[in-house]
Amino acid sequence: MSDSTRTIQVEALARVEGEGRFKVGLEGGKVVRSEFSIFEPPRYFEGLLRGRSYRDAPDVTSRICGICPIAYIMGACHAMEDALGWQIPRPIADLRRLIYCGEWIQSHVLHTHLLHAPDFLGLP
Repeated sequence: MSDSTRTIQVEALARVEGEGRFKVGLEGGKVVRSEFSIFEPPRYFEGLLRGRSYRDAPDVTSRICGICPIAYIMGACHAMEDALGWQIPRPIADLRRLIYCGEWIQSHVLHTHLLHAPDFLGLP
């Protein structure tokens, strides 16, 4: 075993959504610290909503992410409902949950097949 202290850092991770980085700290040949981070630079979508009707928020925010647009649509809807004091009927809340589940399945399939499969299959 070595008594040295080292840091191994991978600055650019491929196949992550955003800019990924991984850092490992070693002391005496053992891992003492690991850090994984993904940086998403600001895209200032809120600027696109200034001066527009609140009704535009779900459509505009759905463009933030191509993998998970439903999450952004629902977030915008929840924000509008909270701001306006609206209560959503239970059947609508249940339907929204079902839509979320559909996006969850779609997102996992997309992530597995497009982002992970190349590594699993030894492809570039």
